[in-house]
Amino acid sequence: MATNTIIFDSPAAQWEEALPLGNGRLGAMIFGSPDREKIQLNEDSIWSGAYRDRNNPAAKTALPAIRRLLGEGRVREAEELCLESFSGAPPAQRVYQTAGELQISFSPEGGFGHPGSGTRSGPLLQDVRNYRRKLDIAQALHTLSFEYNGTVYTRECFISAAAGLLVLRFSAADVSGKPVSGKIAFRANLDRGVFYDRRGNIEDAAFITRDGDIPFCAMIKVVQRGGTQRSQGGFITVEKADDALLFADIRTGFRETDYVSACISNINRVIAHNWEQLLAEHIGEYHSWYNRMELELRDNENAVRYFNFCRYALISCSRPGALPANLQGLWNSHLDPPWGSDYTININTQMNYWPAVMCNLAETEEPLFDLLERMYPNGKKTAEVMYGCRGFTAHHNTDIWGDTAPRDYWLPGSYWVLGAAWLTLHIWEHYEYTQDKPFLEKYFYLIKEACVFFADFLAGEPYLVVSPSVSPENSYRLNGDTVSLCAGCEMDNQILRKLFQAAIRAAEIIGAQDFNAGQFHSLLERIPPPAIHRDGTIREWNEEYEEAEPGHRHFSHLWALCPGGAITADETPELAQAARATIERRISANGGHTGWSRAWLVNFMSRLKDGESALENLNALFSQYTLPNLFNNGPPFQIDGNFGALAGITQMLVQSRIRYGDGGFQVVLDILPALPQSWACGRIRGARAKGNLELNFEWQEGRLISLAIKNRGAADVSVLLRGAGIEEKIIVPKSSPLRQGIYNAHLG
Repeated sequence: MATNTIIFDSPAAQWEEALPLGNGRLGAMIFGSPDREKIQLNEDSIWSGAYRDRNNPAAKTALPAIRRLLGEGRVREAEELCLESFSGAPPAQRVYQTAGELQISFSPEGGFGHPGSGTRSGPLLQDVRNYRRKLDIAQALHTLSFEYNGTVYTRECFISAAAGLLVLRFSAADVSGKPVSGKIAFRANLDRGVFYDRRGNIEDAAFITRDGDIPFCAMIKVVQRGGTQRSQGGFITVEKADDALLFADIRTGFRETDYVSACISNINRVIAHNWEQLLAEHIGEYHSWYNRMELELRDNENAVRYFNFCRYALISCSRPGALPANLQGLWNSHLDPPWGSDYTININTQMNYWPAVMCNLAETEEPLFDLLERMYPNGKKTAEVMYGCRGFTAHHNTDIWGDTAPRDYWLPGSYWVLGAAWLTLHIWEHYEYTQDKPFLEKYFYLIKEACVFFADFLAGEPYLVVSPSVSPENSYRLNGDTVSLCAGCEMDNQILRKLFQAAIRAAEIIGAQDFNAGQFHSLLERIPPPAIHRDGTIREWNEEYEEAEPGHRHFSHLWALCPGGAITADETPELAQAARATIERRISANGGHTGWSRAWLVNFMSRLKDGESALENLNALFSQYTLPNLFNNGPPFQIDGNFGALAGITQMLVQSRIRYGDGGFQVVLDILPALPQSWACGRIRGARAKGNLELNFEWQEGRLISLAIKNRGAADVSVLLRGAGIEEKIIVPKSSPLRQGIYNAHLG
């Protein structure tokens, strides 16, 4: 199907045209050259170095003075002191890095040239015809084919989660499709410029290693039928083979002490299997994820292809046992990438996981919770050393080690302390979808400890505020200066309200005995309420400041609209109208001018139930912020825009939230809440809603014609069903060993 393929008729001229593969841990970008193939490689735990304690002990002493200066309006002085006393020492965290490249020189006649040696490194094949490269999203399979001298050459590649490595097949046939012999000849090697320590061969495999920092080994091995092979000098050379399989793996010291042995052991384990076995195993495992959900939109192939690609990318870059999707997911070609290709936790990492559960991929969030657990001991130390507080905290970035100290010297972002608070709310959101009580019991300590930090850190009278803080990553004007530091902002207030409410509710659900709910009820009463400017927009800071950049890319003060869910079109109409006015003001000043920011706008408009505006922003994302390979263009490439848009498309079609009351809860389920006219006919299968519900529904001419709701849990669920001309209260029965609880409606 066209909605499950990305096809090019020429090789990638740049990285942004290459096509991605991944299994969560390993990633590859395939350029598709017939004769000088380059496959850029990643392994999720190749970062620039080990953990360092960067906490600045001067912060604790300076904190009262900074708060006093902010209270006196002497913000510039507070910022100078903050720079010296709050900045991490050193300021930089570790960065995510490429593993290097798999380079393949292909020539049926042999004679592969010398890479990097002028003319002899040029093209090996002339007059290539009928070229095509394709990513099959439904199979997670890359295929390259071309005709040369009357022979059709094919390369197929996948990265198997089941086998734990990359598999590449070379084959040849005549133009009728009949296999031909002796036509496969290539030289393969691994390269990382000057940024590796050893190169060689072992057991007919070729490898490179880095032996310092986070050490790693990248390795390839070839199994062929017919012809000859030699393995020496870090190269593998094959000549006159009938066909060949190339296997690649990368192992690091982050997970294995003997990473070289781990590579060769895994490759040797897999090479006993043939291509058909490995491909069938790979596709079967991948389908267990990809086939959970399906979307059809009549006459809207682009939107469906993008939706499918984004699900494919999430499955490919975030799996249990792997690291979370970073700023570029898994795919990064740099040694010093933009923004470190790190975990930016003032929205970008969070946006990566907005669609996870609603798109029936709940397990892809597990790496995020693993990262939070690594952050916890570091965040406790940061809380104590820098602020003299209990609990745990993190600033606006973290890395593979869960570093929680401030990163950089960047006043609009570095000194914000709500990174952990926002991340822990993903635990609560995950629970609301899955109703998995053991999961909530396991991770509740993180929510609780994030709350405890603010019980100690908040200051002020009569309201309690986060001081110092910033509204990420914005600035305001005060007394002729452009400044960023503040005593609280609307985003802080919104996150803390949600955090305290979630903690109180979660403690009640699991029967936590060591959580003082009364204390946090009292704190909630002292969080500043939302305020609306004279112009009808929501105020971003706790004071009426003038924005330095009215079209700023962040919409931080609308956190309660999305993802927070406290502002809704139905229940808080005045705030919803103010949110709309805020969005309109930003857009009129060129807001939404990055890919991820535009994706956020899709979600906002979906929550405001404005399908035409949601689609307008989605189309702008397609036309202005989407690269040829469908990756999101920040610019540069950031994958959060892909995943944010995936959540936005889903929320155009279905939204859910939970109302809690005495003795239980009710799911408010909105079907087709933001359906644009051009999406008048469609079908969705396998969407998830809160309350552990799964949905299949179909609509025609904008009207719902069928709906099935499956209760995946062990208790009946009360649902207020809304949208598409419906509003009724129903009970979706619990599942049992004999019968799944299903509510069916066939609507004319």
